[in-house]
Amino acid sequence: MAHAFLLSLAAGLATGLGGLAGAVLRRPGPRARAFSLAFAAGVMLAVCLEDLAPHAASAWAGAGAAAWAAWGRCGCLLALGMAAGGAMARCLPEPAPAAGIDGEALRSALAVAAALALHNLPEGMLTLLSAYEDRSLGAAMALAVGLHNIPEGLAVAVPVAAATGSRVRAVGWALASGLAEPLGALLAFTVLRGVLTPLFLAGSLAFIAGVMAWVCAGTLLPDAFAAARPSAAGGLCAGVVLMTLAVGLV
Repeated sequence: MAHAFLLSLAAGLATGLGGLAGAVLRRPGPRARAFSLAFAAGVMLAVCLEDLAPHAASAWAGAGAAAWAAWGRCGCLLALGMAAGGAMARCLPEPAPAAGIDGEALRSALAVAAALALHNLPEGMLTLLSAYEDRSLGAAMALAVGLHNIPEGLAVAVPVAAATGSRVRAVGWALASGLAEPLGALLAFTVLRGVLTPLFLAGSLAFIAGVMAWVCAGTLLPDAFAAARPSAAGGLCAGVVLMTLAVGLV
């Protein structure tokens, strides 16, 4: 079990690599801020549509559900997740005024970090269960998750750097969102062992995909396009392409 937990921890720490890459930005202007927010949205949308939702639907189809039923369940949980994402956004605290910090941008960055941390919880569970059943399978899963986590760490760090101008905070937030991976593994081992089935995980992934989709559509993209349309369009495309390549590698 220690081996499985360490694999989950290593996968989570990969967000720090993305955070280091995203920390190069410091005190960007409106165009860079628009690009960074839209880039984060592109990464998250690609994760939702190319990874989480298809994985959930495939799990239900593998359990015997018809394709239409599998995708119908997925759609319902996506809708519930989007509703939860809207509620989560209302609960986010308003950042206190502080010198050198863009409060509106910081709120958007907080939404990104929270959504990706939620996404990383079930990934940590999957990594731990895979490694517990088969060490080689667990290593492959950890590698796949780690590759996914590099652009996700970038997606967290870039908006944080844009909001605060602090490279340390950018890397720290990215790393903190990735530490949800080993936390998910710990929860899987200590609390959720009785209910943690492949179908439960599939439902969790579909629900979290909905949360992430709402954060993109309700927060990131409106802010990005309001700041600078051409830069936002470029950032959205860059995020989708980068995350698509990461998904394709595994």
